[in-house]
Amino acid sequence: MIENAAEINRLHRRIHEAYQRRAESEELDQAWSQACDEFHARYAQLCIPGGWDARFYERILAGDPATIEVALCFLEVRPFYFRSGYTWKTILRKCKRAQMSGQQAERFARLLERYSEWRRLRNLSSKRGAIVRRDLLSLLLRFHGLFPVRLRDFELDGVVTAGDLYRVLCRALKTEPSSQPTATNGVVREPCGAKSQSDMSVWARERPAWRHCPWTPEDIWATLVSIIVGVYEVTDSSCVAPEMVLREPRAD
Repeated sequence: MIENAAEINRLHRRIHEAYQRRAESEELDQAWSQACDEFHARYAQLCIPGGWDARFYERILAGDPATIEVALCFLEVRPFYFRSGYTWKTILRKCKRAQMSGQQAERFARLLERYSEWRRLRNLSSKRGAIVRRDLLSLLLRFHGLFPVRLRDFELDGVVTAGDLYRVLCRALKTEPSSQPTATNGVVREPCGAKSQSDMSVWARERPAWRHCPWTPEDIWATLVSIIVGVYEVTDSSCVAPEMVLREPRAD
């Protein structure tokens, strides 16, 4: 399952990478189309051990031991790939309604206990993250129309410094954060959104390309520093270090 998830993620990244260059030539546009075709052709075989079929959920509900074994393994391993969260939750709901006995029933009961504890801890993390969101609201509002992610409250739990927020953004944008973000220069991205009614048509045409544009760790840090400089009115961007403590700016 882990190897299959890694392959799905590789195929998915290939689509986005090919998308960036599809306008350069007819061959590159064809490469993007082929990447999409391969992803869709192989996804069903890779997403579930043995391959996906339309009766998978039906067999879970019918209590088929072999299918339930696959379902339990999937719930226990919890592989991460495109739409895996939706699949995980759907399998969990089906298993709750399935007839199990013996070892499978015991495994599922233990899994439900762990899931319940995970949800309890997640709720506590979300409450702490909601406080961080409130304290950093002026800063986080600048993310709208810029970073193509929506940070959830639990993801903000523990954010104190600029470095903390940088790592949260890197995780959300599925890129590896740099251990020394200040060591290299990145490109400062500008918000993608219509500033007036007159440029709505331009925004509508350009937004798809922007959404698929990959973020590098260097660009994430450079853009975050630019936002921090604007919100906190820092005179020199070089003064913004990963150790900088973030606070809600005081009103004069």
